[in-house]
Amino acid sequence: MTLHVALALAALTAALLLLAFSPQRALSLVATAAAGIEVAIAFGKLQIGVAGVPLGLVLGVALALPGLLAWLRATTKPAISAAAVVAFTGIVQVAVHVVARLDRAL
Repeated sequence: MTLHVALALAALTAALLLLAFSPQRALSLVATAAAGIEVAIAFGKLQIGVAGVPLGLVLGVALALPGLLAWLRATTKPAISAAAVVAFTGIVQVAVHVVARLDRAL
């Protein structure tokens, strides 16, 4: 199992837990959809290409922002933990894409 697959599965699991334990359903649904797409791409079941838009960056932001907002609003321990995992996964994905873009620019 690669790191990308492990992070995608962790994000999907955490997003589903966030959906179960968080009162903010909209944030949880966005994170769950983004994590589900990540898992489908990681396992090769889905191929999406949008010209000019790095999909990994978009999905990373779609995990990081709802995860951070849910983490700030969460009140129960399971929701806080799940939101932290979702946010961390999204931040790691965004950081990887930003560093890769900077390396290409240099």
